[in-house]
Amino acid sequence: MGFEIIEEFYPDYLENIDIEITDEKVVLFFKTKRMSCKCPICGELSNTYRTYYTRKVQDLPMIDRQLFLNLKLKKFKCENNQCETNMFTEDISDLVAKNSRRTLRLDKLLTKVSLINSAEEGSRICKSQNIDVSGDTLLRLSKNWEITIEEDEIIAVGVDDFALKKNITMEQLL
Repeated sequence: MGFEIIEEFYPDYLENIDIEITDEKVVLFFKTKRMSCKCPICGELSNTYRTYYTRKVQDLPMIDRQLFLNLKLKKFKCENNQCETNMFTEDISDLVAKNSRRTLRLDKLLTKVSLINSAEEGSRICKSQNIDVSGDTLLRLSKNWEITIEEDEIIAVGVDDFALKKNITMEQLL
């Protein structure tokens, strides 16, 4: 049923199997195509899966509606007898953080909103864009944000303008 365009936006190991559209939201149903997965404890590749589980996460809005992903993933059995884990779930950390109910790209957008606006104002802005998020969640995201600086890309360092107002010269700074 022409899901090819949708699959372009999601990892290759997910296959779109259905879409549910209402006035308020769009739900995309995916199932995994993976036949094996590495154990997160011992690193051994497992081809044996026991069962499926469903994970529901929110993604960036689509067509002025909330977008949810319904992911049908596998639970694998570790084939290493010395490993302390018996069963483990598929790793989808490139799409969703562990224990999160939002995709990484939605979290990235919410973090930007939380850093630019107050928490409650950010929440109102998100609601106007069909993203349900509380001010507390935005505060949590902004507190967890870590600045990343690529030191190799720094080509110059500026001198603070306040130094000039205080009559501090470059020689005094160096």
